[in-house]
Amino acid sequence: MGEGTRARIQLHGRFAVRVDGRMVERSLPGRRGRLLVAYLAAHRLSAVDRAALLEVLWHPADPGGGAGAGFAALLSKARAVLVPIEIRGRGSLQIVFPPHSVVDADVAAAALHDAEVAASRQDWPRAWTQALSTLFVTQRQFLSGLDHPWVDVRRRTAQHDHERALACYAEACLHLGPAELPSAERSARRLVELQPLSEVGYGLLMRALAQRGDRATAVVVYDQLRRALRDDLGVSPSPATRDLFSRLIRPQQDGKVSPTFRARR
Repeated sequence: MGEGTRARIQLHGRFAVRVDGRMVERSLPGRRGRLLVAYLAAHRLSAVDRAALLEVLWHPADPGGGAGAGFAALLSKARAVLVPIEIRGRGSLQIVFPPHSVVDADVAAAALHDAEVAASRQDWPRAWTQALSTLFVTQRQFLSGLDHPWVDVRRRTAQHDHERALACYAEACLHLGPAELPSAERSARRLVELQPLSEVGYGLLMRALAQRGDRATAVVVYDQLRRALRDDLGVSPSPATRDLFSRLIRPQQDGKVSPTFRARR
């Protein structure tokens, strides 16, 4: 958090609100107060209809009856706690942060975009740095401890962004030299763990293993992919992955493939 920052909102991991160095989320009016502020922070780019907020906060119960009066009291207490953060509006509401504030989800999203742009330009040091910045945030579950259908949706999106950052980070590591190969391998293995039917993680892992001279294990990884795709989807690895595998084992070929490097059929 840079000098002059007035507020910091943490949406990944335990929900937290820091205002001028003070942790204030515990002063919010209960679970609904925290959910209100978290929802507005997660949708901060546009105003949120009051009726939609009532459904979120009183889900799954019918938001009729005393929900309107309860919401008014909840909103009043939350506004008092959050100053200088503002919740503006009446029929629709929008949270507004003071200058120099930080929302961790914003930091992660901006860093991921920057990382992927840098990778497309083959600026691997920047891709490495920015992808790592995303991973620092997205490795924590979105709003852990708060359960709601909209939270589940955002968790899936955050998980997808985490996987994109892992892939970008591993790719950057592969281009930055031998010192980064262990990080490339760890990230690729994590991708395989998270997406056991996606060829991206397997391809990165095969390349990391081959670059450190362990082509035998790279072949094992290819065989794991081939069997997973066959058993679960009834398909074979894509032509691009088959070509990658062929290129990785080519240095070991001198007219015939050693049994050590032969994939099982």
